[in-house]
Amino acid sequence: MCDTIPWVLVVSVAICVFGGTYQYGYNISVVNAPAKIIQSYFFDGVEPDETDQFLSYNGTNLLNSTTGAALSTSNYTYMKYTTASSNVVESYDIILSPSELLIWSFTVSIFTIGGMIGSLLVGFLVQRYGRKKSQLLMNSLSISAAIMEGCSKAANSIVLLIIPRFFLGVYAGLATGIVPMYIGEISPKKYRGAIGVLNQLLITVGLLMGQIFGLTELLGTEELWPLLLALTCVPSILELCVLPFCPESPRCLLIDRNQEDKAREALIRLRKTQDVDDEIEEMKKEAAAESSASQMSLLELIRDKSVRWQVISVFAVHIGQPTSGINAIFFYLNLIFETAGVEEGMRNYFSICVGTVNVIMTVIAAGIIEKTGRKSLLLSGYAILTVSCLLMTIALSLQETVPAMSYASIVCVIIFIIGFAIGPGPIPWILTAEMFRQSARPAAFTLGCCLNWTFNIIVALIFPFMQKFMGQYVFVVFLISGAISTAYTFFVIPETKNKSFQEISLIFAKRNGIKEFDIEKDEIEMEELNKA
Repeated sequence: MCDTIPWVLVVSVAICVFGGTYQYGYNISVVNAPAKIIQSYFFDGVEPDETDQFLSYNGTNLLNSTTGAALSTSNYTYMKYTTASSNVVESYDIILSPSELLIWSFTVSIFTIGGMIGSLLVGFLVQRYGRKKSQLLMNSLSISAAIMEGCSKAANSIVLLIIPRFFLGVYAGLATGIVPMYIGEISPKKYRGAIGVLNQLLITVGLLMGQIFGLTELLGTEELWPLLLALTCVPSILELCVLPFCPESPRCLLIDRNQEDKAREALIRLRKTQDVDDEIEEMKKEAAAESSASQMSLLELIRDKSVRWQVISVFAVHIGQPTSGINAIFFYLNLIFETAGVEEGMRNYFSICVGTVNVIMTVIAAGIIEKTGRKSLLLSGYAILTVSCLLMTIALSLQETVPAMSYASIVCVIIFIIGFAIGPGPIPWILTAEMFRQSARPAAFTLGCCLNWTFNIIVALIFPFMQKFMGQYVFVVFLISGAISTAYTFFVIPETKNKSFQEISLIFAKRNGIKEFDIEKDEIEMEELNKA
């Protein structure tokens, strides 16, 4: 397929997903591996009790052996001894005080708060600055954040981690809306699905690279963790160098700005042919149908009955994705590996294996989506998630009495990742781009991104409590969510493969109570009026 796609289109898509959504994935996972090292640098922790006779750092005794008082240091690990002269019998990682734990939790979670805020700004930015310029502007957040993170250790200031984590969250919220919108609008309809999956693919690649670079053999060390965090600026710098030479979305130029000559010029570059009249005509028809309609606000979108089922579908797919349990799976991963007997030093490598499966299956989804269609992959993905949650529940409930069930849990994780990667991961962003006409698309992406980030925050906040009170049955909640999403996809979501944006709108017209005849009649009258 790649040899038939013009290089301008390839470069435009590649630089956007690498400069944008790759950083979303990278910044989710990059703080996980070096978390204890970063904590030990910024926090003193709590003092050991009277049974903890020594405090050791790199083999050096840092406690007064008589009083047991901690000396002033920022990097340490508690070592428990039975007596002052005996051998070590148990070791502890740094113990954070309640206030320190709260600060660290806020440092990590502020990323998602920023993401939700960024998602609310998507519509405003793309309407005012266009798709391409908006991406260029948001890189200032990433580069500023990288500089602060790189200096945080030298300045001995955790504030220089908190502020950039917020900036990176805003950046990620913008990227999850603007990038799929842009690549969806510049892609030819026969490749739109496959190209749309690249958005999710680079998120999974970012997750994986954050895990790999965070290994202690690479950058996850006491000396190099600031560089590990600051690497997020590299994709932004590359995007600033390349994206200015890429074309703006032709649909934005023609429909939003009424610049037909510039739209034609951009389309010729993206298609590498002068024969773009059919696409220009299709966009002009859509522009004519929307000539009396201004860009919708979020509130107008929700109230508009002509897109009622599209909006309901956005709610369904963008709530269904975060409540499918994907974040819970990653949260539970180390516990599952621990129960299966995986050594602590090997758990990060097993997590990397799971991340690799996620990447591979997303690549497969990109290769088959134009043959199988969006609905088939989404339906299959949710069905696989539902079954894997059922099997996971059974495996977790039996693992204490049947040792082999611990290994079955790992298999269930792999099955779950496969299901998520082929459908619920990439498809919601593609459908959001395809289900709406031009005037409603920015508001639709704002809504979808806001829902997605909000429910990611909700799941992250309540999952520890769910885990505490439900134990091994915690995945029943995600099983129910998967079953509902499977049913909704089967009965409501249409197949959008190889259909124009206008054709997809007509598919929803009947369900929205709008007669297809009336829509076509309005288009003909508008076209005749324009000719006159």
